Amino acid sequence: MSDDLRKGVGSQVQEKLTPDSQKSTTEQGSEKLSSLGDKAVGSLQPDDSKSTSQEASDKARSGADDAQGTLKGLTGQAQNTFNDASNKVSENVPSGGQAQDTGKSYLNQAQNMASDAQKKLSESTPSSGQAQDSGKTYLQQGQEMAANAAKVVSDSLADAANKINESSNNASK
Repeated sequence: MSDDLRKGVGSQVQEKLTPDSQKSTTEQGSEKLSSLGDKAVGSLQPDDSKSTSQEASDKARSGADDAQGTLKGLTGQAQNTFNDASNKVSENVPSGGQAQDTGKSYLNQAQNMASDAQKKLSESTPSSGQAQDSGKTYLQQGQEMAANAAKVVSDSLADAANKINESSNNASK
């Protein structure tokens, strides 16, 4: 077999470099068919009967095909792993409606606890009137204590003044 039945390396490169958007549907179909035919002929032709460029091109294509196959396999495995994980999450995480109901339940419990705490606080804390009365009582007691202290100090000062006067009178006699 010779390279005459093969697609030239230059043609292959040009086909790859030209974007499909610049090719007609007929050109794209023709390229695919000729590439498949070249691939089939290249796999049947022994390496020792190929030109250096064709041998290199076939090895590159084979490597690219292997890489593409590996990539497809890895992509499939990744997709399966993602699907498995997604299914497990779906099984273990409540749906939006269930999560919303659970959230509402927690909110209601929190509101009830706050209401109970407020009731207990108002029951154990004296009303403002009671607190005001208690405050007045403490104020009155404080005023009485201050008045008593002032009286004691005043009496003590008066006694001291009397003693000073007596001492002074006795000293002048």
